[in-house]
Amino acid sequence: MKVRFPSFLLLLLLGLNACKNKPDTETAALAVEPKRLYGITIDSLQVVEGQIKSGQNLSVLLNKEGVSSLQVYQLVDASRAIFDTRSIRVGNVFTLIRDSSKVLYWIYEHNPITYYICDFNDSLPKVTRYNRPVTIKQRKMAGIINNSLFQTVLENGGSQEVAVSLAGVFDWTVDFFSVQKGDHFKVIYEEKQVEGKPYGMGRILAAEFNHRNKNNLAILFDNGKPMQYYNENGESMRKRYLKAPLEFSRISSRFSMRRFHPVLKSYRAHLGTDYAAPTGTPIRSIGDGTVLEAGYRGGNGNFVKIKHNKTHTTGYLHMSRVAPGIRSGSRVSQGQLIGYVGSTGLATGPHLCFRFWENGTQVDPRRIQTPAADPLPAAQKQEYFVLRDSMLAQLVSISLPAN
Repeated sequence: MKVRFPSFLLLLLLGLNACKNKPDTETAALAVEPKRLYGITIDSLQVVEGQIKSGQNLSVLLNKEGVSSLQVYQLVDASRAIFDTRSIRVGNVFTLIRDSSKVLYWIYEHNPITYYICDFNDSLPKVTRYNRPVTIKQRKMAGIINNSLFQTVLENGGSQEVAVSLAGVFDWTVDFFSVQKGDHFKVIYEEKQVEGKPYGMGRILAAEFNHRNKNNLAILFDNGKPMQYYNENGESMRKRYLKAPLEFSRISSRFSMRRFHPVLKSYRAHLGTDYAAPTGTPIRSIGDGTVLEAGYRGGNGNFVKIKHNKTHTTGYLHMSRVAPGIRSGSRVSQGQLIGYVGSTGLATGPHLCFRFWENGTQVDPRRIQTPAADPLPAAQKQEYFVLRDSMLAQLVSISLPAN
């Protein structure tokens, strides 16, 4: 005999069955995701963080935590092709993950990008290298100089890297030793980031530097060779000679036919430019060339003399020491380190006396006009001008800070 249920009772039974099979959403919501660090589940483990201290090597650090000398040896052996354990640096961060009886993992932060996980779970330790992804963000900045380019960049949120790179872009066109209050700049550059935090800079994409009311523009362009900077007319920013043999310093004495000599106490010609700088400041060759002399000679102290071509020769005097490998006959390239600022010879304090010869006659190097190198091929100029106009529009949109 068939039993018939009233329709309302049938619906009630179906509803009760549906409730029985429905997941407990409140219970599901209470489920907690396991806590992880460096991809390792650490819910029931101990985590100890620290920094490498002076005199602390891997053996000292891990032996203290109960890792045997044999395990440390095995770890060093396993890491040879991946990580030189002797390179751990004072101040770098490490993390220990352990249970109640032993160390399971040791993680070493080599830098903000790279870290190493040393795993002690198996019979033999193993080491794995990991790299965090680096993202590139475009940054814009502007500044009005009150004191120095270096200080102004820092005051406007930039880094030392930005200041040095910006000076490098205009190394051939702007004399940073005569930068004055009111000069200003705008720059578009790449900032490297790791997990949302700044980690160094990439390239300067475009910049303008207004010096003594003259605007200098630089746009980075790929012409199929190593990327270079070009001005508004598509001419290379790179010149035959750098504007100065030092990056950041000040001119303490200019080229003059009559200057009072601080040591000899008499007026005489000063056929060079003196750059005051701390002892040890790197000195660079302003152009490609061949070393004619390098060593010590009387009042010149330690010095280097470089022949650049048939017309021009330069001299660098009073060095504390000449750079290794710089000797008579050596070939040097533009910007290459050739020595360090000092006060040897007839000098009252640390500085570089820089001399410039043109056809055998000493001249004021700051008045020399040299041609640009590597002109942009005519076939690429139209492509460059499109990029230039785009970057110019971005530079114009950057507001100078209130002075």
